[in-house]
Formats: sequence, C-alpha cells, structure tokens
Amino acid sequence: MSKQKIRFIFNPISGKSHRNDLPAQIERVLNTARFEYDIKISEYAGHSRVLAQEAVNDHYDIVAAVGGDGTINEVGVELIGTDIALAVIPCGSGNGLSRCLNIPLDPVKAIELINRNAVCLIDTVRVNDMPFISIAGTGYDAQVADDYARDTRHGFNTYMLYIVKNYFNLGEKQYTLQLSDHSFTTKAFFISFANSNQMGYDFPISPNASLWDGKVDLCIVRKPNPLELPIVGSFFLSSHMDKSPKVDIIQVSEATIIRPEAAVVNIDGESRMLEKDLHIKVDPLSLHVIV
Repeated sequence: MSKQKIRFIFNPISGKSHRNDLPAQIERVLNTARFEYDIKISEYAGHSRVLAQEAVNDHYDIVAAVGGDGTINEVGVELIGTDIALAVIPCGSGNGLSRCLNIPLDPVKAIELINRNAVCLIDTVRVNDMPFISIAGTGYDAQVADDYARDTRHGFNTYMLYIVKNYFNLGEKQYTLQLSDHSFTTKAFFISFANSNQMGYDFPISPNASLWDGKVDLCIVRKPNPLELPIVGSFFLSSHMDKSPKVDIIQVSEATIIRPEAAVVNIDGESRMLEKDLHIKVDPLSLHVIV
C-alpha cells in the first residue's frame, strides 16, 4: 500500500513561539510508515495559497495549515471542491476554527490527530465569490481585524486594544439585507457571517452556528452604550450572544447585504477591501477536514 502524501505549510509569523520546534515534532510524531511529507514555508502574503494550489496540482492527499485562522483560510480555500483533506495545526492567536472543531490547540496533539486520519466534510461560504471557512463580517469587527493585521504586535492584548479603540471610534451604519423571501433595512454596529460558532479566543459570536447545516448565521449586532456593555459582555462570555437584546441572528443559505459604501470585510481574521454590495452564499459540505 502506497503512502499518503502530506504537505505542511508554515506561516512563520503566526503567534506561537514553539512553532520552530514543529519540524522535529512532525518527524517524531507523524506515522511515517503511513505518510510521507514535505514542509513549505510561506514567504509572503498569499504564498500559502500558492503552496496549497501546488499540492492540489501534485495530487497530495492532505495539506496541513500550520498557523492561525488567516493561514488556515488561505490553505483551505484552495482545497474546496477537491478530495484533498485540510489538517489544522493551530499556531495562531485566536484559533477559532480549531476550537469549533475541537482540534487540540497543542500542535503536537494536532499532529497526532493526522495519524487517525478521520475526515469529515464541512460547509464553506463565499462573499462576492471570495471563499471563507469560519467567520467573515462587515463593520466594527472588520475594522478591528484590519487594524490588528496592520500591527506588528500580535496576541490577545493587541487584539483587545483594537476592540476597545474601535468601540469608541466607530458608530452604527445602515444596512439593507436582501433575503430569499423578503428584504429589510437595519442599523448595526457590525454584521458577522458565522459559518462556525467561533471568533477565536473562545469567543462564540453565534453559539448555534454549525459547519454542517448548509446555512450561515447573519449576526446583526447593534452598538451597546457604555452602561449596557456589562450586560452584553455577560451574554458574550457565557456563550449566549444569541439571547442578547442587542443581537439578531438570521440563518440563510444565500443573502445580499447592501452597505453605505465600499469598506473592509473581515475574512477569517484577514481584512479585505470589497465593494459596497456583499453577496453571501453557502457551498454545502465542500471541504474535507481532519477532525
């Protein structure tokens, strides 16, 4: 029986210091009687996608993304619609997809998971034909992601800095949502498109979001005033954001969101400038993942 081929794609600037030990850990932990592998280093923004596409063209069986949610998205979107499985080795800051899929946050244990080779199919979502796996959004959370991406300091403290800063700097905007059976206009501080239930750091934006239901949760969040922050925060931290009076959640398979102007969108933690109108569509069970 021939060995399965694995490509490990490393993002060298992801958040965990022990990533430098991972090549030796892969050699020690991975079942090399069953798998053969190579390791590639991402050298510039977008390079992980190139390396993943090369693996698709060369008929690899598994591509492992070693990094945070941005790296996982870059690698994973190239595997959508193929028979190649995505393996996740979390070395980022928030690690939202790993938490949602119960993939160990310890990279060594995540490597051990590959040896079991248990694969499932999950949904992916497109925003204006730009695919994502876990979470996207517009408004406040997108600006936080944009500021965080521009900062050379990563980690929880930097993330919290921009959460607080943008709370005071930004206000609500008006959005029109066009759904399959009706349209409506609403004001929102931000709107998240939740395929998974995790924003990272174990913060669940939409507790009941599922990667297998053919739906994406549109989480419409209005801005709390300072006196309301402790109440909204308690819903957030207790994983009951869906019960907050400041939040409405609508499950859709397809929708269009019309914004006041073109602005950045958060795509799995990475900011992208997109046009004013956002078309969102689920691609059901379109990505193989090792879980």
